[in-house]
Parts: sequence; C-alpha cells; structure tokens
Amino acid sequence: MRLIKESNINFVGRRRLFFLVSGILLVLSVLSIVLRGGFNYGVDFTGGTMLQVRFSEPVGTDAVRAAVNAVSDGSASIQRDEAGDFMIRVRAKEFGEGEQGFADRVREQFAVSFPGNEFEILREESVGPRVSKELQGKVLLAILIGIVGILFYVSIRFDFRFGLGAVMALVHDTVITLGVLALFNKEITITVIAAVLTVIGYSVNDSIVVSDRIREDVKKMRKESFMTVVNTAINQVLNRTVVTSATTLFVTVAMLILGAAAIRDFALVLTIGIVVGTYSSIFVVANSVVEWETRIPTKRGRR
Repeated sequence: MRLIKESNINFVGRRRLFFLVSGILLVLSVLSIVLRGGFNYGVDFTGGTMLQVRFSEPVGTDAVRAAVNAVSDGSASIQRDEAGDFMIRVRAKEFGEGEQGFADRVREQFAVSFPGNEFEILREESVGPRVSKELQGKVLLAILIGIVGILFYVSIRFDFRFGLGAVMALVHDTVITLGVLALFNKEITITVIAAVLTVIGYSVNDSIVVSDRIREDVKKMRKESFMTVVNTAINQVLNRTVVTSATTLFVTVAMLILGAAAIRDFALVLTIGIVVGTYSSIFVVANSVVEWETRIPTKRGRR
C-alpha cells in the first residue's frame, strides 16, 4: 500500500527549518506547563479519593457538583460518562485525617440533596499522600531507566549518534505531549502516564526504522555523501511511516470520539504522541545525526 509514491524531498537540506519548528513547539510546551503552574495531578499522585456514583433517576452534573461542593472546598473534579455514572475525584488536602471519610459525607449529602432518588457508589478508591509520593518517584525512575535503556540499545545496534538522536526525539515528543495536556489542564493520572510511556515506545520504534534504513543505505551507497544517504533513506521509509501512523490514528481518533470518558485522555495522549512522533522520526532523528556529522564529521561523514 503506497499513499506516497517515490519521493525525493530534500529533508536534510531543510533541517534547520525543522529544528526551528521543533524549537518553537518545545518552548510553547514548556511555557504552557510553567504558566499553568505545573500539571493537574490526579488522585493517584496527590492522594485523595475517587468515587463512581450511579443514580436510579437522571441527575444533572451541576446538581451533583453543588451537592459535592457542600462537603468539600469546591475543587472536586466531576465527570459524567456515557452510562450516566459520575466520577468524583477529591484530593487529600481537601479533608483532614481526623475528619469523617469523604465517601460517607457524600452519601449523607446526596441523601439530602436528592431525596427519593436512590444512588449507589460503585467504586471507591483512596490513595494516601505517602503512597502518592512514592508513586511519583517510581514513575520518574521508570522514565529515566527507559531513556537510558533506549540510549544504550540504539547505541549498540547502530552507534552513539543515532542513540542520542532517538533520545532527543523521545524527549521532544514527550515534552510536546505534556505541554498540550498542561494547556488543556488535563488530569495526570496513571492511565495518562501509561499513554505517555506508550508514545515513547512508538517514537523509538519509528526512530529505529529510519536508523536501520540509513545503516543499510550507507553500505549500498558508499560513493555518496552521508547527507545524500540520509535523505534517500528518509524518502524510502516515508510511505511506510505515514501509512503506519495513519492506520494507528484511525483507532486512537475513534477511541477519542466514541470511547468512554475513562479512556478519552488515554486516546488523546496517543493521538498527540503519534502525530508528534511521526514528525520527529522524519524530521528530527536523522537530521540531528546529519547536523552532528556536519559539525564533527566521522569517516563516513567526510565522504
């Protein structure tokens, strides 16, 4: 299947333009995170309680929010899914340890606010502040180990330049994805972190495909310059990269539009990550190696 016929686009010659675009996106992403005051961490990372409530009769979201605000400080997060269930999240700082449990207070308040309308708390999850802090540390450690492992693997399979290029691409993709999440004030949960780690894996996979083709073409095109080889390799894998990304996007966009509320943030992260990851695999990874060769040429780079 070829969406793109044989192409001869000068990706390498325009690499400075692509670097500029990536730089602008990275700066905007960092500004988004800073101006938002950081991320909107969910209960998993702040500690607190999450309730899933189902009413026997239809109830408006505003009415539920008013009832919940009566027993909290007004910053509780309330979402309604397609089944009509309400997901209520409240952070630990909103209630002290010695006070009555949040779930018990919600039960009492709902009984007062919605008389005659039976309700059921289908799920109740609580995370203590100590556990949430440990979880933050484990997530950061997992990401760090992943980055070091990727650098080590790609450096051995290809060489250090390609390993560093792959790491640059995954950092590029991760920062931009997190910047979009901060911009829209999306809640950072375990599900979102899982999606971000999936994006990292997707980004590295595309980077390895491009790097592998460059390695093959270096052997075949010994008389050509390194820039020519890289440009040819990118054009050769362009159709494969676009087709793979497009077919994957069909699924993630469908999940984003038709999926339940619980997986929409997951689908959003994957959608953003696939788009940005496709961009970085074409415009960032190989071009960063070319830029390195231009400034500090190796034997192959001098040809």
